[in-house]
Amino acid sequence: MKNYLTKNLEEISQIVYESLKWISDNDSGVWSTTEWNICNHLSSLFRERFKDFDVDVELIKHDGRRPDIVIHGRGHNESNLVVFQVKKKPSYQDVVEDFKKITETFFGEPYNYAYGIFISIGELPDKLPEFDKNKIHIHSVSGWKLITDEEWKEKYQL
Repeated sequence: MKNYLTKNLEEISQIVYESLKWISDNDSGVWSTTEWNICNHLSSLFRERFKDFDVDVELIKHDGRRPDIVIHGRGHNESNLVVFQVKKKPSYQDVVEDFKKITETFFGEPYNYAYGIFISIGELPDKLPEFDKNKIHIHSVSGWKLITDEEWKEKYQL
């Protein structure tokens, strides 16, 4: 079996950033639509950049779990690369719950996803829960423009 897990979180996060920026620059009206529609647009861009993987939206796993977007090898758990949670205008509790879903459900057995990405459409809460920055990245689109890594790190003192 081909080793699919060759991309690291920095590479993945850069692709996500470029995809979010493309939508912000070219089709920012997408941000005012539903989470499902946003995920559909993002997954289309991800398919172009993750050609060795399958990209699925709202995939219902065998135990009823449903991540927003997954980049994986369909039909098995040997090449589960990244799981996404997308939230519009998330509250602190939304972030806590999605981080918990990523870490406890999708990082664990039987899924074993390598990484998680949380995408906020709208301002993130002023406070964020603790998370493993080596396994999870956060991206934020606010005022229909993408928040740069520098702005994000300054705001959250990372």
